[in-house]
Parts: sequence; structure tokens; C-alpha cells
Amino acid sequence: MLSVESARYGYAWDVCSQPTVAHVKRTFLEATETFIGNQICSLESYRSVVLCHHRIGQPAFQPAALYAATELLSQRDRFAERISYGALRRPTSAATALLADRAVVEGAQLLHMHYLVDARFFIDLKRRLGLPAIVSVYGYDVSRFPKRLGGYGARYLRPIWSEMDLFIAMSQDMKRDLISLGCPEERIVVHFYGTPTARFVFPERSYAQPEVVQILSSGTLERKKAQHLVLEALHLASMTEPDLPRFHLTLIGRGPMRAELERRVADYGWRDRVTFAGHVPHHDPRLVEAYRRADVFALPSQTLANGDKEGIPTVLAEAMAAGLPCLTTYHAGIPELVVPDQSGLLVREGDVPALADAFSRLLRDPALRERLGRDAVRAVRKSAELSARSANLEQIYERALAEGAKAPRVRSLPCWRKPEES
Repeated sequence: MLSVESARYGYAWDVCSQPTVAHVKRTFLEATETFIGNQICSLESYRSVVLCHHRIGQPAFQPAALYAATELLSQRDRFAERISYGALRRPTSAATALLADRAVVEGAQLLHMHYLVDARFFIDLKRRLGLPAIVSVYGYDVSRFPKRLGGYGARYLRPIWSEMDLFIAMSQDMKRDLISLGCPEERIVVHFYGTPTARFVFPERSYAQPEVVQILSSGTLERKKAQHLVLEALHLASMTEPDLPRFHLTLIGRGPMRAELERRVADYGWRDRVTFAGHVPHHDPRLVEAYRRADVFALPSQTLANGDKEGIPTVLAEAMAAGLPCLTTYHAGIPELVVPDQSGLLVREGDVPALADAFSRLLRDPALRERLGRDAVRAVRKSAELSARSANLEQIYERALAEGAKAPRVRSLPCWRKPEES
């Protein structure tokens, strides 16, 4: 039967043409989390709704419905919610109940939680609904977070291993990390979410040697992304090879390393060689144009002392789709996307001399750039095209629903809609 709260809003029974998946996230949506928005909005056989604790501005991605707990609560309950979230980092029972009701109203049959930490945050929502739930893992949540406070992070995550139905790791490396934390191996599916590669494809690209080789690096300006090593390696190459071809470096992104990177540029006397482009939204045409202007893409990601590391950076897939030779590292799941010496050049993490040598090869050799770039396009369109990866994600949904149907659960009603206004 309909819940009391649902009946109050006048919703009526209907049979939806598509099953509904509720995407669950604490905050919707950070500017750098386009990979989540792409997953939500690229499904063809499933209808997507979003349940979140709070939202940031007006998201560029528009699901069928979006509910934020902080907007549903009464004024009195919002005060209690702020205290609970600020002090305990957990939602109140009132917030959980309202989101659960919206899941019933929307006819959600499956929960797709994004990040391990958010799955733990919303574990009471899962318990309340009794729906099958899958959790996508993205990087810091399986690397840095478990080590927080002397391992408290790992203990905090522990309940989800038995309560969530499937876990999506984007690489074999991430699968190993999940298993080491206690996640049952049989519940892990390896799946890279992909990116809309067709948007970045540039068949008109010329690999002829330009007067100035354009190097691009895109991503949050943080130590894990290692843009500082890009500068160090280029400086080393310039000092040891006076006849090195001229180059210009563009850094797209914002983050805590900006000031340090600017100091390095000033120390090298490179203000005319380096451009800080700031954050460029994923949907902005300037992003595609930046890939098209570039000749080389660099992202020498590294694992930090606290264990923080990448999953598979989406920007690498975008650069490959644009036909750029990529210079990156043997880091996390990157070698599962970029095949060494075939669709890109990979060096050991933090190895500045090797990075400098690789830059030198790419700056000097247009034939190498062309070979790597053309292979990159072919490889990424096979392995990371969003439409194909979304079809694979839908198969994962089908598995979760099939396995969930085997066990008795408290299930929400199949689908509800609000009657047309007369």
C-alpha cells in the first residue's frame, strides 16, 4: 500500500515503461564529478532519479527527478539536520524517511550509490527501503579514506560489505584494494564508466611538427595529479637539451597547488611558456577546443604518502579520444586504459628524469606522436565509449535486480506518478 506521506501528495498507480534506479549521493554535484552525471543521464533502459543530502547550485545534469533532503525538511528539522551533519556526518532519521518516501513515490527498484563513503552515510536509507544496492568506487574512498584517523575510516566502512549487494571497481587495481579492505570478492564487478568519446574525436588533427609544441594537462591542481612534476620534467629537459623544440604548457583546473605551481613558473622564468586556464566546465566548448589545440597530453599521477590515488582519470580517456599522445604513469588503473608504448608513454611514479626523457621524445618526434595518438583513438573508442559502458552498467543493474529478487526484502512499489493537473 501507499505510504501515508506518499498518499498525502496525491500520487497514483502507474506502470512505468522503464525501471527506475535511484542514484544516491551525499552532495549533488561537484563540478569535477561529471563522470557521475554522465552515468546518470546516459542510461537508455533505466529511468534515473537522484536522492542526495544537499545540492550545490543548479547541476548541469538533469535527471528525471532530483530530491535533496535539506530542501524537503521543515524549518525546524533543518536545524537538527545541520547539527547532525556538522557534528556526526550522518543524516537524521527525518531526512532519511523523506528520501525513502521519495524513492517509493518514484518507483525506485534499485539504488546506485556513488562512493563508498556515501554508501555508508546512507546505509539507513538502504535498510529502510530494502532495495538492492550497488556502490561505485572512484579512488580516494578506497585508498585515502580507509587510512584516516589511524584506520578508523576502514572500520567506518565495514558495515557496507555485508549490506550492499554489488560493488563496482573501475579497474583490477581497485578491485584488489576493495578485497584488502574486506569487501567480498564475489560482490565486486570491474567496470569503467567511460566518457562521451565522440565529442572529443578530432579526425582533422595534424601531427606535423609545429613551431611550438602545445602541451596540455587537465585536472584538479593537486599533488596527486602531479602537475608540479610536469614543470620539473620540462625544466630538466630544457636544461639538459638546449636544442629542445619550443613548447607551451596549458594547465586546466583549479586547486590547492595553484600558488606553488605559479611560484615554480616564476622561478623558471616561464610566464610566457605556461598558461593557467582555471576550471573549464565539462560541457564548455572551450574544453574540446583545448584538446584540439594541443599536441601532447600529460598527467603523471602519483600515489601520496597517505595512500590517496586515482582510479582511472577521465581526462586521459578524453585526450586519447582527441587523438593526443598521452604521457602518464604506472599508477592505479591507468595501465588498464593506456597501453604502454602503444596508446601512450608510461613512466614510474615520481620519476622526473624518465618523465623528462619521455617529454623530449614526444617534443622531437612527430611520427611517434602520430603513432601513439592514432592508436589511442582506436583503443579508447573500443574500451571507454560512454554509450557502450552505459549498456554494460545496465547489465550490472540487471544482475543486481535478479540477485536481489532471490532474497525476501521490504520492497517499494514498482512505480508511481503524480496525476496530471486538471
